[in-house]
Amino acid sequence: MTHIVAIGGGEIAERETERIDRRVVAAADGASPTALFVPTASGDAAGYCERFHRYYGDELGCETTVLRLVDDPDGDDAVERKIAAADLVYVGGGDTGALLDRWRERGVAERLRTAARDGTLLAGLSAGALCWFDGGLADAVPDAEYGPLDALGWVDGLRFTPHAHAERRRAFADALCGTGATGLALTDRAAVEIRDDEFRILTDGDDAAAYLLVDVGGRVVTERVEATSFRPLDDLGYRFGAD
Repeated sequence: MTHIVAIGGGEIAERETERIDRRVVAAADGASPTALFVPTASGDAAGYCERFHRYYGDELGCETTVLRLVDDPDGDDAVERKIAAADLVYVGGGDTGALLDRWRERGVAERLRTAARDGTLLAGLSAGALCWFDGGLADAVPDAEYGPLDALGWVDGLRFTPHAHAERRRAFADALCGTGATGLALTDRAAVEIRDDEFRILTDGDDAAAYLLVDVGGRVVTERVEATSFRPLDDLGYRFGAD
């Protein structure tokens, strides 16, 4: 079983995604699941790690630990041990490209893929959401406000952008135009929960939303996705990668 919760954005310090985060915790195995925080995209920012411990640990009841790959990085044995012990993995926001480079360099992507197949829930926000998809529109790119980026491709055939306010959705549509690709855009406080061959949209606030963008003959059509209960992934026109 593969289970992913990808969150478009929001400040965990302000509990902006609390309804979604409680769903993440409830979906993980155990009354007090082990939550592994992976802050690679932020360079293992100390304050971010502390906020995660307070929020997912003290407030949401998880046993929390951190996988460090940038600042005083964990050795290979510790990487393997921490991922294997996790009931859920939560990937923080920041620079998606830097995250992917470091994961590939350290073999983390392969270990997470194995864990997901064994039942570990994968979650993440912003860069930590984009990383699971074919790729999408990122904001930590050289010489541009936004730019295309290829990612892990575990959600096969779908591109993604977080923080999908109107301006960013327009930029995403421009990036998709002429490619024949399909994209999913999530605003802050919105998430997509993917469970094997089905999905649903989670929100925490009336202004949170998900949008599907489809390139049709060189013109990108955007529509809001309303799916509060699980629906087949085929409704989005893509499948979860089987490799």
